[in-house]
Amino acid sequence: MNGLRGMIVPIVTPLTEQGVPDAPALGRLCDIQVRAGIQVIFALGTTGEFYGLSLAQQRQVVETVVQAVAGRAAVIVGVSGHSTASSLQALRECRRDGVTAYVSSTPYFMGYSQTELLDHFRFLADAAKAPILLYNYPGRYRHRIDISTIRQLLEEKCVLAIKDTDGDFQYMLHLLELKQSFPLFLVFEGALSNLAKSGRLGIDGSVQALANLWPDECAALWQQILGRQWETLDANVARMWAFHRDMESVGSFIRTLKGCMALRQWCSPVPAPPMRSVGRESVQRLRELMDRNYPNWRQD
Repeated sequence: MNGLRGMIVPIVTPLTEQGVPDAPALGRLCDIQVRAGIQVIFALGTTGEFYGLSLAQQRQVVETVVQAVAGRAAVIVGVSGHSTASSLQALRECRRDGVTAYVSSTPYFMGYSQTELLDHFRFLADAAKAPILLYNYPGRYRHRIDISTIRQLLEEKCVLAIKDTDGDFQYMLHLLELKQSFPLFLVFEGALSNLAKSGRLGIDGSVQALANLWPDECAALWQQILGRQWETLDANVARMWAFHRDMESVGSFIRTLKGCMALRQWCSPVPAPPMRSVGRESVQRLRELMDRNYPNWRQD
């Protein structure tokens, strides 16, 4: 899995005004990302709004991404769901040649024990017959995947990697300690606020939603990590994290992200219903934030 490293974009799913996937826009977004130097395209993650898409629409998204990327980058696909059954359904719909690995959060409707989470990921690994990438995001999916659970899954060869978006840096340190016993285990930082710190400690990649909007800048962050350009990395992560926080002061992240991308004319601002697009005043505020933080964006 040498190709599954570097900067990873959890690609948004562009929607038409009717709320259905816009395949041409998605194909263009994939091309923008690959040309910018993003190494991995992650379809149907949280930012991809998988939860607002039917299974047929999820299948369309995967087909579009695989075709658009055309082997120029690795493709990973989210198969998260509210239960094991729903995740298995998504897996059956989204299994395609050209997909490197499948990504699953914990099931999120009910509360589950770590033993039950072990069973969930075992079922997925057995059904996938392909690498499984864990997605730890307790703030969104209710459960933290315990380090002992991850160790057990690694011992059983059920998982390849983990994306951690918890933001708990001690948890990230424990993940990196696991690599000492399991050298093939890949650890991806999903918390932008921690990227400058974790980048110094041997992570294998980073999943950053703002790569949808700033792909060149996010690709450069990974090159700064590889080149050990720590002062430059610190400054650029701080600027991007400040922009992220400012966006969320305007509205919820996916709504404002798509609003910003619409300003770049990359996709419509439409999020999955029942969420609504950003209003006129919010669009103006987002334009001001983009001008202030990335003043050259209009020239791109």
